[in-house]
Amino acid sequence: MSKTETETLVETLELSRDLTKYYLKNLEHQDIYKVFEIEGKQLNSIIWLIAHITVSENWLLLVCTGGEKVSIPWARQFGLGSEIPKKEDCPPFEEVLSYFKQVHEEAIAYVSQLSDDDLGKPTTNGIDFGGGDSVRAIIKHAIRHEGTHAGHLGWLCKLFGVKTI
Repeated sequence: MSKTETETLVETLELSRDLTKYYLKNLEHQDIYKVFEIEGKQLNSIIWLIAHITVSENWLLLVCTGGEKVSIPWARQFGLGSEIPKKEDCPPFEEVLSYFKQVHEEAIAYVSQLSDDDLGKPTTNGIDFGGGDSVRAIIKHAIRHEGTHAGHLGWLCKLFGVKTI
């Protein structure tokens, strides 16, 4: 039996999350606040990446598609274009991980109930991230977004000397 487009997108969202969780698991004994600098450019820390993925998924998959957003008290600290906060200004990592899980579960539950017709509807805020203003395009962008940051976690594994394969 063939899958609906929505089922395929949800499956891909889950695969993207699995990759993020794989790298995060490999980094569990590393300094989550460590900011590597390469040729004068700072790379994002583990905590920033996980908090940013959480905030972005909340916005992309719940707010932009018409779902009910999760209220994250520190969302602005980790949104698009934010600066890496100092360690003392970060929320506890356990809290970040809790929202990381909650937002993903709520986003998957919401997106899973969308019909294929719903995918063609415009976003709630007119966002066009490389594919037009549609729920479909924003979900595809969320997949790309998480995959990009999963890759950043993969680079952090290398920089910390953690073997992944």
